Amino acid sequence: MRPRGENEVISSNIEAVLVVTGVLTAGMLVQFVAPSWTLRHTFGEVPSGAVTITLARHWGLLLFCVGALLIYAGFHPAVRKPAVVFASIEKAGFVACVLGTSLRRRPVVAMMAIGDGVMALVYGLYLSGL
Repeated sequence: MRPRGENEVISSNIEAVLVVTGVLTAGMLVQFVAPSWTLRHTFGEVPSGAVTITLARHWGLLLFCVGALLIYAGFHPAVRKPAVVFASIEKAGFVACVLGTSLRRRPVVAMMAIGDGVMALVYGLYLSGL
């Protein structure tokens, strides 16, 4: 019996991977519900106006939708590839945004970026095995 490679391990567990990473991503719904609190505790910034609050809420809602799509893809194989491509782009984009700013020095933001980077890597391994 030959050892299983990373792609095989990920592919054989992709349903669980998508559900778990989807739940983690969807958790950003808290930013839609409590944008001021989330921005203050995550980024160390207090929002300063309606535009900032609106954009923070919208971002939280979008991340919830990405997470919900990942959960849905965990149960519906026909949408897995496009859902994983979409989520990979979102997560890689967040990592790039964080690395390009001083936000990378904030522990919570750095942890979020590392988590999203790991998720994007796992998704990339899954996609390369298709």
